[in-house]
Amino acid sequence: MAILFFLIFASATLVSCYPSTQPSHHLIRANLTDAPYGSNSCRCIPGDRCWPSLDDWASFNKTVKGRLISTVPVAHVCHAPQYDEAACSTIKATWTSPEAHIFAPGDFVAPYFQNQTCDPYTPTDKPCTLGNYPPYSVKVTGAEDIISSLKFVRKHNIRLVIKNTGQDFLGKSSGLGALELWTANMKSYSFIPKYKGNQYDGPAMKLGAGLINSEAALIAHKYNVRLVGGSSPSVGVAGGFTTGGGHSPLSGHYGLAADNVLEWEVVTPNGQHVVAKPQGEYADLYWAMTGGGGSTWGIVLSLTAKVHPDGVIGGAQLTVPSQGLTADAYWDAVAAYHRFVPTFASFGTVATTLLTNDTLTMFAATSPDVTAAQIKDQLSTFVGYLHEHKIPYTANYTEFDNYYDHLMHYLGPYPFGTFAITQLTGGQLISRALLQSETATENLVNTARSALRDGHFYIAMESFDLGATATAREAHHDGQNSVKSAWRESALYYIVIGGWDWTIPRDDMVARQRELSDVVMPALKAAAPGMGSYLNEGNFADPDWQESFYAENYPRLSRIKKHVDPDSLLYARTAVGSEHWREDSQGRLCFVR
Repeated sequence: MAILFFLIFASATLVSCYPSTQPSHHLIRANLTDAPYGSNSCRCIPGDRCWPSLDDWASFNKTVKGRLISTVPVAHVCHAPQYDEAACSTIKATWTSPEAHIFAPGDFVAPYFQNQTCDPYTPTDKPCTLGNYPPYSVKVTGAEDIISSLKFVRKHNIRLVIKNTGQDFLGKSSGLGALELWTANMKSYSFIPKYKGNQYDGPAMKLGAGLINSEAALIAHKYNVRLVGGSSPSVGVAGGFTTGGGHSPLSGHYGLAADNVLEWEVVTPNGQHVVAKPQGEYADLYWAMTGGGGSTWGIVLSLTAKVHPDGVIGGAQLTVPSQGLTADAYWDAVAAYHRFVPTFASFGTVATTLLTNDTLTMFAATSPDVTAAQIKDQLSTFVGYLHEHKIPYTANYTEFDNYYDHLMHYLGPYPFGTFAITQLTGGQLISRALLQSETATENLVNTARSALRDGHFYIAMESFDLGATATAREAHHDGQNSVKSAWRESALYYIVIGGWDWTIPRDDMVARQRELSDVVMPALKAAAPGMGSYLNEGNFADPDWQESFYAENYPRLSRIKKHVDPDSLLYARTAVGSEHWREDSQGRLCFVR
């Protein structure tokens, strides 16, 4: 049998997981209790009388043809009784990187929700526990695996979560006592030279749900086209990235990833295998999935998206260090860069820039169909400011004959890149109008300066203009998807990042999360009012998440959610409909009327 069961010790607060040394399978339960609000109100967790028996799981494993996997947290080798010094060193060296997590069923990257139940930094004599890790996953290979899983969780009233790569900062892939649908292995693809639809005739690609950005970019390169994918090489293209909108280095020319979606192949919560397009029976589902976030509408099998002819790509990097400058001179330069952003973005150029207390680093600027000389000219206004004020800087300009090589140079090495992914996250959209006001820009930069002062956070800034070019404007029509309108008014997105410090007590990091939620993000919201956040790179504790993430689209999204998932089978933190659920003191997910 493909499944490997483990000894599970269920207490009132957590579930411990140890590999069984016995040839037979043993499940030990303790403190058996009924869910406090009855099985219809709360999902069952291990230790409840309603939790599926060993025989139930074994039968289900046969139904999914041996694809049920019992979770083994990847850091179990760092803890007794399975401690392995060499293996633990390897895990520890990659713990903040995608490769440590995205290939492991049941794993996820958000350290706040990992909750120190099994990481390589806690004492080796502390046994691993599952905590918020889903105890079981189904390795999804197609629609039938999903349909069978939906039937099982309905029958047994247990929580369901969806994981593609698990590279999610809001804890959507976590869930105590959940069955996980692991879609990362669906890596089929096809190139469609002449897709024909009601609104688009042209080249397209059909991508399996498991393909990550680096893989999809290589496939597009093979066919001499560009796909609107993300900056992070290890994020799944067809998962939360595109369903949440998906900003891209190509967005200045082709819009958001969501603007390029032609159809979704999906299994709905009621077990229907459908294709959702902008017109037809599933037009509402298409609209909701295309910008309304992942993990709540259905389980994606594949995505079909527009692709665009490849060609020359101009690129740039520019660094302004604070060394040798007064603090005010450095922050004046930061303000000058902000004022420059609308002009730079108007060329269709997208830039990712890191802002800290001591360095402003544009590490990847992407300008399709221009030369190195042309992107250098685009930057000349800001560079002129630096020269005029005698501010030291370094700059490099590149020109590649295809998009893939450009990505490898600036965002590689592929397949994973160098992004650290264990972090606290908040986000704020900034409008073009704000950056065209000197007073408002000064206030914004002063707010950012205050937020970064103690070194707990830095800001990754993505600059763009979704209406900069004819191709970008053509990519989007009002009402075609559920991406909120604030994106069209924006020129900059702030991603406030607090790298998780594994050397300090967890309570200190929890305090930083409170600082992010109670101090930093409210101040940035006040400095850039009415714009909100990007639902994939926002604060999971945002008290106004419906408005921040979905804005004017939330009422319609809520109506569609009730139609496609009337039993609220699919839940994810801050996803549409999640306001009706709360976790009780023992981790059960309970319905709130």
